[in-house]
Amino acid sequence: MKNLAQPSFFRTFDLLLGATMPGLDHSSWTRDGVAWERERHSFTGPKHGLTIEIVTLTRPGRHGWSIMIVKEYWWVGKESKAVKSTRWAKPVDGRRDDILNWFRTQERALDPQLSAGKAPISKCLTELDKARFFAESDDE
Repeated sequence: MKNLAQPSFFRTFDLLLGATMPGLDHSSWTRDGVAWERERHSFTGPKHGLTIEIVTLTRPGRHGWSIMIVKEYWWVGKESKAVKSTRWAKPVDGRRDDILNWFRTQERALDPQLSAGKAPISKCLTELDKARFFAESDDE
């Protein structure tokens, strides 16, 4: 994981999100000294829909930091056909290196094969993530 834009960063983030809050039934929680806050905004109209999930991670202290991670999904039609998804991460406070180091440590703790680049990588998490967002939108 070299930077906050690489797929490996988002893969680690998705794994952490699933490991720390599998049901996403809370809007805030803590893992390894880092506070997580999740916000979800969605709109569904007759022709299109949009879901934005914002997760802010904050580590207090001398080398504290904060990062905002945003996932956005668009779909169209009555069948909710996915047309666009985007994701990005932006440090809000602190040093980028401190953020990346924390994520690297978490990555190693989650799965030694993943951090060694030996685990097979599939689009499964992304597809499950989209399915979860669309299902939540139907419930609202």
